[in-house]
Amino acid sequence: MSIDYRVVRWLLTLVLAAWSISASFATPGQLPLGYRVSSGNYPWTGRLHALAFRTAALSSSPVQMPWEAGDQLDRQEPHVRRLYLGGSQLAPLRWSAIDDDARSVLDGVTPEGAGQARLAWLQGDMRNAALRRRDTRLGNAAGARVHVVAPPAWLPMQPGHTDFRQRHARRPTVVWLGTRDGLLHGFDAVTGQELAGYLPRAALAGAALLAQPAGTVPSAPCPRPTSIDADPSGTWRTLLLCGIPARQTSSFVQPGAVFVIDVSTPDAQTPIRLLWEVQANDMLRLSGSGPIGAAMWMARGERRWAAAAIVSPDADTHARAALALLPLDRPRQSWSASANVPRISLPDAGCAATTASIPLLAVAIRSTASGMAHAAYATDAAGRLWRFDLGHLSTGAPAPSATCMHRQRGIAGDNTDAPVVVQTGTTPLIVYGTGNEVSAIPDRPGTTHAPASIAAMAKGEGVVLRSAQPDAASANGWTLTLPRPGERVDALYSASPVHLGFTTVDADGTRRSYLVDAASGESVTTPDGDGTPVHAVTGLPWAGGMPAPIGIMSALATGQPTAPVTATRDTFGLDLWQVNGDTAALLQQARWHRRRGRLGWRELVRSPQ
Repeated sequence: MSIDYRVVRWLLTLVLAAWSISASFATPGQLPLGYRVSSGNYPWTGRLHALAFRTAALSSSPVQMPWEAGDQLDRQEPHVRRLYLGGSQLAPLRWSAIDDDARSVLDGVTPEGAGQARLAWLQGDMRNAALRRRDTRLGNAAGARVHVVAPPAWLPMQPGHTDFRQRHARRPTVVWLGTRDGLLHGFDAVTGQELAGYLPRAALAGAALLAQPAGTVPSAPCPRPTSIDADPSGTWRTLLLCGIPARQTSSFVQPGAVFVIDVSTPDAQTPIRLLWEVQANDMLRLSGSGPIGAAMWMARGERRWAAAAIVSPDADTHARAALALLPLDRPRQSWSASANVPRISLPDAGCAATTASIPLLAVAIRSTASGMAHAAYATDAAGRLWRFDLGHLSTGAPAPSATCMHRQRGIAGDNTDAPVVVQTGTTPLIVYGTGNEVSAIPDRPGTTHAPASIAAMAKGEGVVLRSAQPDAASANGWTLTLPRPGERVDALYSASPVHLGFTTVDADGTRRSYLVDAASGESVTTPDGDGTPVHAVTGLPWAGGMPAPIGIMSALATGQPTAPVTATRDTFGLDLWQVNGDTAALLQQARWHRRRGRLGWRELVRSPQ
């Protein structure tokens, strides 16, 4: 979803939504505040806990855990689970329902011929002593992120979406998580009951190996799931988009792959439907890296939709990495083998460095308020930020060359979080983090200038972040080199419409949480003992167990209804909580304001106090 959509919906619905969660606790029928992924008793098994706690006027709170997904699965008979295998079509994950090719894959693992037993193991049968032991049916989710899909929210200027939203207003909120047994699970967020499980065809060989006691433990599929309401071919639906990163070991090759499933009706008899699943081939070398974005444009009066995926470089053919737009409104058979899809490759060089053999890591789509794709932004393994103009999609003109917006000078990394697009009121800032550096770069035409450097001054258990050139920070963006030895970006996220959050891990394994003003890169301001605004300490140690702290937004003060030629101001609060064991503790706080007048939600004031 575009940043413009998110800001519009965020600001219009925040008051009601925030009051409903500001004092949340684990009452029956209420959504949890967060989810914690942990390991089981074996490296290949895992746990997923729902978390709830009181947040009103408290600095710490006992944590309730309404459900744990592994326990829920262990109480369920394997034959009643709604598990499906992907590929050219969706099939129930049963021996009698899968095709001969899938049976051959399951049978082909040494010792050969035990495919049916391996399939039963994947379904949850734990009785076969010849197969891998486990303490729970839930697989380990190391490296994967939880993704929550709620009922459809309001989307402005989208014909037909209102009816779709109203029809699905009461559908369950679903928690999606990929695990190392190859399954992407969908759990009811309130009860923890598994509603569906999807095994991509691309992950079947790795899943079959895992069933063997000495088999290689594969990575979780869909480590960075995303979702969007879209109307490919004129029918609105909620789509879950996933990539499977390419991986090669001594025992098997995991090809890069992308798949898209329809999750509009998770409580239906068939809870998911497959749009398509595509594996990498010689013509389309999909990497499966990073989140998969979605882009919409108009062509000959028709709304077109595509998934934005990354194509790997090819040293043999000297082909450079590229962005490919995989049609969501065309049958897979019409484009996957021929790779007849829109594609924009990197140029030979950018930001004074070659692009040969350098892979792209993650991509984000920026759309206009009407939903039209405007640009894509991608990071690469050399610490660069690339811009892909998408305006040509609606005109039919040739694709402009990708342009390098910035190259970080720190230690490059392999972080696969998508860039975060921040609207500042003048020009969007594109924030990305790789290795030991976080940068915010303005997307505007014309001459670019070096971003302002952010200095980190040690204080207490963390640091205070201040810009060395305050005026330049707003005009030219900013960049921060992480202050501790070996410290690198672990997760990057939008904490509020005006705040950026990121977490790090250093050489000693210490994890830290940062909260900054997205426009300036500086620490947020909070009142001290006498009410004077001061820059807060950030980069604080935190317990981890999830990619980022749990963010709670609430309305602190609401202005009077506006009248002609008058304006009013609303104040909102952001609380970041960490969960350590069975206790939740307040980690950081921030405020921001919204000014309302004749332009209503379009007037946003960034003042922190």
